[in-house]
Parts: sequence; structure tokens; C-alpha cells
Amino acid sequence: MTKIEWKFLVDHWSDEKFKEKSKKASESRAHQKMPHYNGTKSFARLRQEIVWKCSRVDVLVASRTRKSKKAVNVLALEKNTLVVDEIKKLKEQRDQGLNDKTDKQIFQDVLGKDTHGYLRAYGPGKSITQHVKVKPSRLDLSQELIEVKKKADQLIEEARKDAENARMEAEKAKKEAEAIRNDVDRKIEQNNAI
Repeated sequence: MTKIEWKFLVDHWSDEKFKEKSKKASESRAHQKMPHYNGTKSFARLRQEIVWKCSRVDVLVASRTRKSKKAVNVLALEKNTLVVDEIKKLKEQRDQGLNDKTDKQIFQDVLGKDTHGYLRAYGPGKSITQHVKVKPSRLDLSQELIEVKKKADQLIEEARKDAENARMEAEKAKKEAEAIRNDVDRKIEQNNAI
């Protein structure tokens, strides 16, 4: 590095705008639920090192597996370990023929759907629409909405049935308690009469 480049960097790092941006980035990183352990290595480079045509599951496992046991954040390390173990378990089950899930399905089962147009474990510049090559149509979205509503209706109906069953059991228990009370009162009267 030349003196001019060093001076530029010192000036850049000393600038208030840079410090503010750096502070905001640090705060954002502190909120990450599953930080990766790649350091400065990009996901694209990691994917290339594994095998160029590897899946997002492979990249996620490789980037969330810590080489040393040193924990930067114990809770994050624990969550990463749980996620990686769950992914490995599902892949082993698939290899044994116990499920037929694709890597994409395994990824969604463990981490949920990608949101906000960001494709997790793929690196910058790769959006969901670029990855799948199409945007979801209104028809797809309306079908998904119908499925969610059906599931919600089923859950509501199950909750109603459970509540009705609980009410009926409570009434039955109340009647049994009354019968026992009446029987005890009758026996007390018989005892007093004797």
C-alpha cells in the first residue's frame, strides 16, 4: 500500500459519515439470528470452493459450521448448530429413502420461505426472481392464500370441536359430582336415621 492510499483510508475511516454507517452496520449485525462464519469470503466463492453447482443447503451448512469451537455469540452458535444438524438429519433421511424432499424443500422446512426478495445463502446480487426465473403470478398468490385460509378454517374447526368436547366432559364430570354428592347426602341421612 502506498502512502497516498494509506492517507486516503485513514481519512475515509475518520470521516463522520463512515463512522455512522459503520456503527449502523454493527448494530444490524448484532441482530442477526444466524451469523455465518465465512469472514470476508463471499457465498459465491464458498460455493465455488465446494462445487460450483452445489445447492443452497450445502452453502448454508458450510458457512454456518464453525471450524474451531470458539463462539463469538453462544446463542447464535447454538442456533446454527441446531439448524445444521436438522438439515443434515433431513438429508440423511432422504439418502436412506425415508423422505423425498429436494434441497430446496429441506431449506424451506428448516428456515422457512425466503422473504423480502432476498435469497439466503446465495450471496449478494441474487434475488428470488432471478433464481427461479419467474415472479409469482396473482393466480399463484391467490391459490396460496386459499390454501392458507383452508388451513386456518380447519384449525378453527378443530379448536371448536376440542372446546365442545371439553364442555361436554365438564358437564359429565359435574353430573357425576352431583350424583356422588346426592349419594353421600343420602347415606348421611340413613346414618342419622339409624
